[in-house]
Amino acid sequence: MTERSEKNASRDLDERTESIFEWLHVNSRLVTIAVVVVAVAAIGGWLYTRNQAGKELRAEQALLRAEQSLGQGNIPLAQTDLQKLISSQGGTAGASQGAMLLAQTYYDKGEYQKGIDALEKSGAARKEFEAGAEALIGDGYSQLGKYAEAATHYKKAAEVTRFQNDREGYLADAARNYMAGKDTAQARQLWQEVLKNEGGVYAAEARVRLGELTARPVSKS
Repeated sequence: MTERSEKNASRDLDERTESIFEWLHVNSRLVTIAVVVVAVAAIGGWLYTRNQAGKELRAEQALLRAEQSLGQGNIPLAQTDLQKLISSQGGTAGASQGAMLLAQTYYDKGEYQKGIDALEKSGAARKEFEAGAEALIGDGYSQLGKYAEAATHYKKAAEVTRFQNDREGYLADAARNYMAGKDTAQARQLWQEVLKNEGGVYAAEARVRLGELTARPVSKS
């Protein structure tokens, strides 16, 4: 590079640097606002994370108290504590587990509709518990003899679970309920889906059920 070129490059750099400082000077208020906004966002994010962690901890503690009441045989107190947990700590892992536990306490007393309501109305189910909650709702409807509703929830559980064995198990649950409800077409379709994994846990049952269904007329297509 020639001496003249070097001087030109140096002058261009100086001009660009001067322009940047001029822009910062003219727009100093805008820059200050931007810095404050970034800082507030960072602090807000930290506070939210801290608050959420505290909420999760409180939910876990409330769930533990309810479990202790159950262990002591005080079911009414446990149910009251679980209802409070679900209403006050919705969206936490503890509240999701609490809703499922509350439903089970009702199921244990044969109050299946109350158990279903506890799950469907809680709004507490988080994604990682969604499959279990849907399956538990299916259990309740199955006990009430509402086989189509039960099958619908088992199929939903199969859709959202991350685990293959669980998926096949939920599909099998749905198929059994379709059979109980005399919907052989739907049952056959699900057993065939289960049988795609010939080495799966439920494959042997699927073969038996499909054999049974071949001797029956197709209904409720």
